[in-house]
Parts: sequence; C-alpha cells; structure tokens
Amino acid sequence: MNRILIVIFFLSSFSTGSSAQSTQETKQNNNENSLLWKISGNGLQYDSYLLGTMHNVGCTFLDSISGFRKAFKEAKQMAIEFDANALDNQRMNLAQYVYMPQDSTYATLYSDSDFQYVDSKLREGNPQYFKYKPMFWCSFFTSMIAYQNIRGKETDMDRFILQLGKQNYKKTLFMETLEEVNKRTVYLDSLKYSINLKYQAAFLKTILKSPETISASMNFASQLYKEQSMSGLMAIDSLDKKNMNFSELENIQDKEKQHLKKVMEHFIEILGSRRNEEWMKNILPMIHEDSSLIAVGVGHLIGVNGLIAKLRDLGYSVEPMR
Repeated sequence: MNRILIVIFFLSSFSTGSSAQSTQETKQNNNENSLLWKISGNGLQYDSYLLGTMHNVGCTFLDSISGFRKAFKEAKQMAIEFDANALDNQRMNLAQYVYMPQDSTYATLYSDSDFQYVDSKLREGNPQYFKYKPMFWCSFFTSMIAYQNIRGKETDMDRFILQLGKQNYKKTLFMETLEEVNKRTVYLDSLKYSINLKYQAAFLKTILKSPETISASMNFASQLYKEQSMSGLMAIDSLDKKNMNFSELENIQDKEKQHLKKVMEHFIEILGSRRNEEWMKNILPMIHEDSSLIAVGVGHLIGVNGLIAKLRDLGYSVEPMR
C-alpha cells in the first residue's frame, strides 16, 4: 500500500501513464541517463533544452546537472509547468466533498484499537480533525513527508528556475494556465475523495503507522533522480503500476479492487500522458520561436508517452547533455 500512497503524491513528478517497460528496454535506455536534453534539428533555428525536475528536490541540485548553466545562458525563454507562485497566492475554499458526511464518523471506520490510535495521533495536531475525510489527512501527511528535506531550507527547483529566469530578464512561459490547473485539481480531488471511506481510513492508518517507510521510499526515488538514473525511475514507475493490486487492504472484494485500480489508472493518465499531449501543443511553437529551456517533472520525459519520445517521433533530435 505504501507504493500506492507514494504514487498519489508523485503522479505529477514522475508518473507518466506510459506502458510498462521490459527489463531489456530499460537496459537499452541506460546510455540515456540524463536529466537535461538538447532539442535540435527538424527545421529549428536554435537549440532548445528539456529539463526533468523533481518537485521535492532543492534548487542547489541544479549545479550538479551537467550543462544546466550553459542551457540557461543560451535560452531566451523559460517554461515551467505553471505559475507556482501565483497558485500559492490563490485563496481556495475547501470543496464540500472534503468534509465527512454527517452520518459517518472515524469511530465507525476502524476497530476500537485502531480508532484509539488514529484518534490520538490526529487529535494531537488538530482537535477538529474529524470534520474532514481521511483522504484530506492522507494528502496532508504525505506532502509533509515528501517535502521534509527542503521545507524551510531551500527553494524547490521549479520555483527557483522561475525566479532565476525573471532575474535574468528571460521571457517566462507556462505549460498550463492557473485555470487549467484548478479545473484539473478539482476533478482529480473529486475522484480521490470519492473512494470508499473505509479504504481512505486504511490509507491513513498506514501513513500514521509507517511514516519512516514512506519517507525511505520517497528518498529512494529522490536518490535515483539525483543519480540521474532515468532507467531507474522508469523501472520503479513500471513496478508501482504492476503492483497496483491493493493486496494490503483488508476485507476488500476483487470487484472493489478493480474499481480502485481503474480510479488510480485514470488518475495517472490525467496527470501523465494527457498532460504531455497538451504540452506538446505549447512546446512546438515555443522551440521554433526561440531557444527555450523547458523544465517539467522528470516523469513527463520518460516512457513511450513521454516528451522525449514524442519529440523524436516528430523528427527532432533529442540528445542527453553530458
């Protein structure tokens, strides 16, 4: 189940919705382990660059990426997924589906002993925790765990690139508008919060009881990223999808498991391959207009539905920077 919880958080960071890769295919990609890629050919007047980021890795890591400073200097325009600073400043009201139904309580979702444990953990931080569905706290604690290594210490890569571009008078572009981001968030949240409350409760109990396990798994993914192991990230991405069987959830029928699996697969598709399709409509005119540095979650680069494959399919040369 820990894998599924991590998938929920990292969908936008390195899940692509691509089909699973075989071991042989992964080995063939070992010579392309890089986070920064040069785009050229196919009528382009200027070289452009594609950078894979990880949203919970700090900006200081950028200096470890070979060719980043060169690419930044050459690029006349910068693009990231969306305006994260503007999104932070938005005032968002919680949707009604976040709140617990009046006929449900946490006590009815757990055994007596499990309820005592969950209640003691949540009440310590928020005595009014019971107003919100378990998924609210799943998202909160997973995010806290994911960003624990950089929170209050350094800016994440994406925001830093945006800031650096503005400081150097680069043209700033975004792959998505805030309206598109908000619309997608509302839709995906409605799916997430529609999951049976008992399963939400089971997810939450796992997070509260095993934060160190989840942290270790996320740190492993971050380590692969810092090693610039695209093949390693692709391998665990495929493994997570293969293991999406919810076997650790107790008292769940096969029919219900299939429903949960379909929800998660749809979730991944929306955040992965569908976004890549839409982003290509922005990337192509961007790279033909001027030299561009495009920085998006590394998962959007890899796999058969990734941006690297899509650009190559259209005849562009996309080569790793060394």
